[in-house]
Amino acid sequence: MLIEFSVTNYRSILERQTLNMAASSYFKELESLNTFVPDQDDSLPRLLRSTVLYGPNASGKSTLIQALRFVEDQVLHSQKESQAGDAIDVVPFKLTASSRAADSEFEVTFVEQGVRYEYGFCCNRERFTEEWLIAYPLGRAQKWFHRVFDAEAGKDAYKFSTSFLGGRQRQIWDAQTRPNALFLSTAIQLNNEQLRPAFDWFKSRLRVFDSERGFNHAYTVQRCLNEEDRKRVVEFMNSADLSIEDIQLKETAFSADTLPKDIPATIRNEILKDMAGRKLVEPRFVHKDIHTAETVEFNESEESDGTRALFAFAGQWLDVIENERVLVVDELDTSLHPLLVHHLVKRLHHAGTQAQLIFTTHDTTLLSQKLLRRDQVWFMEKDDKSATHLYPLSDFSPRDNEAIERGYLNGRYGGIPFLKELDFYGV
Repeated sequence: MLIEFSVTNYRSILERQTLNMAASSYFKELESLNTFVPDQDDSLPRLLRSTVLYGPNASGKSTLIQALRFVEDQVLHSQKESQAGDAIDVVPFKLTASSRAADSEFEVTFVEQGVRYEYGFCCNRERFTEEWLIAYPLGRAQKWFHRVFDAEAGKDAYKFSTSFLGGRQRQIWDAQTRPNALFLSTAIQLNNEQLRPAFDWFKSRLRVFDSERGFNHAYTVQRCLNEEDRKRVVEFMNSADLSIEDIQLKETAFSADTLPKDIPATIRNEILKDMAGRKLVEPRFVHKDIHTAETVEFNESEESDGTRALFAFAGQWLDVIENERVLVVDELDTSLHPLLVHHLVKRLHHAGTQAQLIFTTHDTTLLSQKLLRRDQVWFMEKDDKSATHLYPLSDFSPRDNEAIERGYLNGRYGGIPFLKELDFYGV
């Protein structure tokens, strides 16, 4: 589970900003529902089940999500998908000369299989300049490895602790690590098993959905091929009061008619070649005639945008709850109705699972529903240097009975847009 994520000098973020999922011991309200102890281990911090981030447009909310997505991608793909000399797709804060020339830094603290890890790295477009992993397998810190680029020598210098196993293989792992690849990724590719749990947290536990990665419609369809899973998807959708009797899957042969008419011919031919002989599986939503109660099938195109969005989300949501993943979503309320977002937060808090949800939203009604502890609410805004700052509601020590939504909209906590007067009659 996620404990903390920090990022420095990345896009709109200049100074180190940290999102902390550790529950404050000061706030006791909703503790039994909104927090949990990872793996029932009292040596680990109590964690929040969910966190919501507020802020005006362009305040940096998406940047924080993109930063976590960047870390995920580098851990999973830097070794196997990049080539020597390829640029690292990292963007520093560009509004000062010093930040443009400086490295970006990322650090994630998490729990996997009962062990706490602190993993981080620094990088620029050309190379990773530092990388480290600290593990707490017995509750005490062990710095398994630390990689630092030695500019004078023109190569990386490694330090390994006696707790990091491997003997001579460690030199093979570091020798095989390219400047634009992570040691963690490389060692996993070369069959290091000690690092496997930390790597698997990024591979199997973390699920980040930013503006470029929407919910996977095909994944929900795939789950519906299993009868029990299909029933669970229907139940989940009906919890939003959609009145769907069932979901049927219909196989159809792939046809060129399903492709956009303006698609280039070369791409069209390539797709047709790749899809030759394949079949598409499309969902049909079964409703009841309001007078006769006979079943009526709706094509997905006949359903509302909200129903289609919820269907795409359903499979992912069930997967997160079942496998206790960390779900991170940018602008959740653009895909789902605000009342449905409320419903999902409630379900997560009552699910008895160690799954976590982190999301950005503009829907302030969550603040008035008494669904969240004060340390579950975070704000983002930019300073006079156009640099993003991230801070929790708890910094303001709001009273137990304080009207949080009204206070936020009135600007008490910051994180709202500053609207200039518009001259509608000016030229």
